Amino acid sequence: MKHLFILTTALLLTASVTRAQTIEDAKKDIYYERYETAKNELQTIIKNPEADPEAWYLLSEIYLEQKKLDSAVTVLKPKYDAFVQQDVSKKSNPLVYMGWAHVLLDSNKTTEARALIEDVLSASKNKDATALWAAGKANVESKHGDSLWAVELLQQAVKRDKKNEQIYVTLGDAYRRLIDGSNAVIAYDQALNYKSDFAEAMFKKGRIYKSQKNAIIYVDRFNQALQMDSTYTPALYELYYYYYFRDVNKAADYLNAYIRHAEPSAEHEYMLADLKYVSKKFNEAITDAKNIINKYGEDAEPRMYKMMAYSYASLGDSTAALNNMNIYFDKQDDTSFVSKDYELKAKLLEKLDPDTTGTTTIELYRKAIAMEKDTSIKVDYYTSLADLQKELGNREREAVWREKIYKMKPNATNLDLYKWGMALYSDKDYVGADTVFAMYEDKYPEQLHGYLWRARANALIDTSMTLGLAVPHYIKLAEVAELDSVKNERILLTAYEYLGAYEANITKNYVNSIVWFNKILAIDPENVDANNNVKILSKWVEEGKGVSNETKSEATATDESGTKGSK
Repeated sequence: MKHLFILTTALLLTASVTRAQTIEDAKKDIYYERYETAKNELQTIIKNPEADPEAWYLLSEIYLEQKKLDSAVTVLKPKYDAFVQQDVSKKSNPLVYMGWAHVLLDSNKTTEARALIEDVLSASKNKDATALWAAGKANVESKHGDSLWAVELLQQAVKRDKKNEQIYVTLGDAYRRLIDGSNAVIAYDQALNYKSDFAEAMFKKGRIYKSQKNAIIYVDRFNQALQMDSTYTPALYELYYYYYFRDVNKAADYLNAYIRHAEPSAEHEYMLADLKYVSKKFNEAITDAKNIINKYGEDAEPRMYKMMAYSYASLGDSTAALNNMNIYFDKQDDTSFVSKDYELKAKLLEKLDPDTTGTTTIELYRKAIAMEKDTSIKVDYYTSLADLQKELGNREREAVWREKIYKMKPNATNLDLYKWGMALYSDKDYVGADTVFAMYEDKYPEQLHGYLWRARANALIDTSMTLGLAVPHYIKLAEVAELDSVKNERILLTAYEYLGAYEANITKNYVNSIVWFNKILAIDPENVDANNNVKILSKWVEEGKGVSNETKSEATATDESGTKGSK
């Protein structure tokens, strides 16, 4: 019997060691974010009611990390209820109670959660580092937690266990939540003081600099984390994602390393397919996407159809691109769409069915604009809408978008202003066009467009010339155009003709009129109309005609006499 007892004791010790190792394995998998593996290990452990209560705590914490509150409740509540009924010591077994407090926090039952936490801590007179750490962790990780209290609790935990690197890391997390990067870095550095190869602490230092968009430093910190532990999957993933947009070859190296050390997941297939697209291996990306869809059927993520749409568009197959984009829009929830999705579908519709999709395309661009925060991209969408409205012949709506482009674009150009003015002019909003081209004239005084289109707009406002609205603009136009009379010959002829006609028909100042028509002849000596007008006007001047108070009947007779000019 004694021998049997020794054997039995040995078996029990072995079983105990095995269980402890399994919990430690689960902790290790949690550390590397292999959550599904850790869950499987812990679910096996808790089948034994006598297992270490920490297993229930750890399992519920994973579910809370994954935002699966119901699953956390399902796992932890029976154990918590049993602890309450059996009056299990809060001092000796704080984790199940603290785990339930975390559940209460995530359920927004903050008063109950705080009361439970304080009750558990008071059992050890606030001297148990593990309980203090778990209480702080719950308040850091729950969106309903109290970050200031978390810092206080974790500082107390540090005093009770000064060499526990995990407490320092959680304290750093608490400071990060308070947006106190300096103290967060100090806390992570303290963790590294006690465990120099603690990759998590170095990685989280990198996360602070990433939030500050300091790429030089955060990439360096992530690399340092990998030097401490080349298998640390969070750092491998971050570096894959960083290079995903910058260097696809490096991104592939980090992704392959990440997949080697992460737990098996269907997500890896999606990531590999995505990388093919980013690498511009569009045919391979399409093949991978089709394989995933065939493999997972209705469970396949809709974004594979999106990736095929973008790939086909890049290959110039607009029909296949639109077909896949339509499937993606049908299968995917609206909340997952990004502005580029609306843009791509709009452009495909413009290309494949331009005559019948105006309303649909415009609506797609409007949705893209509503989602986009980047000003430069938003301006691109305004430009697409303006161009589309121009194609559809709606110059009024085009002018609306051209105005937005000019006012929103950080470095709007003369062309942006010109297109806005021309949209108004084409819509016969001559007053609006005059206002915009006045801005052009003021901003670009050395260029002709402002003067030219102000002159034309005012000529159409004042079609009878009686108000002379266009005259000062044509005079200024002529002055600027004369600086390069060869290049601007056609514009000068137009200006001189209008001014000559105005002086002949409205002011009756035939001498001035002759001056303008002679300017035409200086450029174009064979101009028939100018020659005829000069002859007629010269004769009238000889006859003493051309006074400013000419009667209306005489003005009419003048028009009928054959003096020609643009009105």
